[in-house]
Amino acid sequence: MPFIDFSGLPWKPRHYLKQQIPEPWRDWLLDSGSLTQRLKHEFDGDFRVQVIRHGTFMPTYSELKFLNNYEQSKATSTSAELAGSFRSRHCSKMASIREVLLICGGRPRVFARSVLPHSSLIGTNRELLQLGSKPLGEFLFNHPGMRRGPFEVAELPARQFNPHLVEKYSDETAWGRRSLFYLHEKSISVCEIFLPDLSGQTEKF
Repeated sequence: MPFIDFSGLPWKPRHYLKQQIPEPWRDWLLDSGSLTQRLKHEFDGDFRVQVIRHGTFMPTYSELKFLNNYEQSKATSTSAELAGSFRSRHCSKMASIREVLLICGGRPRVFARSVLPHSSLIGTNRELLQLGSKPLGEFLFNHPGMRRGPFEVAELPARQFNPHLVEKYSDETAWGRRSLFYLHEKSISVCEIFLPDLSGQTEKF
């Protein structure tokens, strides 16, 4: 099953889109606490992680740029030239990529994709390779040395996730966010897409 393509998403700093985010989603997208803990609270503990895939892959150009896991090239280079340059040095850019669905109340509510560069998987950070079906958020927010960077947010068609879902979306919109987490000053990228089915299902709405 192919990866979902996030490469063309117009990611923007959260302050840029804050007023454009629909009210039901704004609180979710801008909440800097543990998403895992919040979902467990909202759904009375009815929470599990369904792993779609977890393995070694090449991050997208957008992810490499977001991670700053590359050398800056000349401003005159095109995106295609940059992407080709990055991929030509792919051995140093490979990452452990994990895609999951967060299932709450028996239904998928969030799609999450984490990108862990191999250069970040040193020391105790290598425990991230052994998560299995455990939530990444619990590991991150229980780590005493963790810090989190600012959010970027974007909207996208929810039907992009249909290959992973039993019940399909048509014209609904999903909202997503991404941020960098730092463990021992090593960065990992976490992207969380809030599926339309989350809205209207919790007590909050």
